[in-house]
Order: sequence, then C-alpha cells, then structure tokens
Amino acid sequence: MQMYYLIPLVLMAAAFAYSMHVRKKAMAEAASMTPEQNEQRFSDLYAPYYELQPGERIIGNWSGVEYQVPAGTARRIAGGALNAASAAMIGVSSYVPNVHVGLTSSGRVLVSREYSDFGKRGNYKHHAALDQGTRAFNQDATYPGQDIGSRPGNPFNPLVGLEFIQLRSPSGDTYEAWLSPQGTRPGQHGFSSILQSLG
Repeated sequence: MQMYYLIPLVLMAAAFAYSMHVRKKAMAEAASMTPEQNEQRFSDLYAPYYELQPGERIIGNWSGVEYQVPAGTARRIAGGALNAASAAMIGVSSYVPNVHVGLTSSGRVLVSREYSDFGKRGNYKHHAALDQGTRAFNQDATYPGQDIGSRPGNPFNPLVGLEFIQLRSPSGDTYEAWLSPQGTRPGQHGFSSILQSLG
C-alpha cells in the first residue's frame, strides 16, 4: 500500500532522466555542427515569430509577458468581474499576452506578441520592429521609485523571476515587457539578460 507514495518519485526521476538524455543528445548534435550551422539553426527556430528582412537572422531571443500598466483597485475589480462573466458566457477572456523579443543580425529588435484564435492561446505574430541602436533599460532607469505593479509569473520557467524591461529605439519608440533573464544567444555560454546585450 505504501508503494503508491513512490509513484510520483518514480515519475519525477523518469522525467528528469529523459530531459537529461534529450539535453545530452542536443549538446552532442550541436558539438558536431560548425558555429555557422548552430547560428542558422538558432535563427530557424525563432524566425517564424518575426518578420525578417532578406538576409537577416535572429541572433538573440528573450521571452516573457507584455507589461500592462496597473489599474486602480476599483477598475481592477470591475475588470475581473467582466472578464469572468465574458469567459462564462462565450468562453473568451482577456489575458496578458506572452511575448518574444528577438535581436537580429542587422541590429534591429523585433517583438512577437501572443494572440488567441477562438480562445486558443499560444499563437504568435510579429508586433513591432525597433531600429538598430535600440537599448534596454530596467525599472530603476525607466521608472525610478515608482510602483509599476507586481511582477507576473514566468510562463516559460516558473522557477525564474521576470525583470521589467523598456526597449527604447533611437527614434523614441518604446516597448515595455517583463522578460526572462534566461535569454539565449548562439556562441554565448549559458543564459543572459537582454540588459547584457542591449543595456
């Protein structure tokens, strides 16, 4: 009877072993590729999220959620009630969209934003393109001492907190999001924040 308590442990161990096997296989495959092939593979993985120019590749990608300006308490309560009623009546509710932010080989910064298709989430389309020279700023540099609302959970890795980022192009265009510091760039060991690439 006490054997039932072991089932979750066995399942967790099996999932861990499988993820390690997949990671080892991917690392072995990557090690056999040239740096150029690795860069192209990386770009091919993220390119469907964005509208690239001819010859342009994705050389960095960060994921998170779009920043929403916090609403007042009364507005938040009313919005929550309306959202619940909408979901109950027609099966559709509002949500904070997930986003991907990509750095291209030409220096442009692209944003891909999630949208729902008949209530099904997980669809993405190109949302914005910021010019070469776009910089990334954290909360202290953007809204020093101000309350920007509570940090949302990370939908891509619940164990890693998101950081507030404002992207600011030389032309003055801005885009704000909560991004994971676990961004990736080919040729760079480990994860990095977008602040390290565009700060």
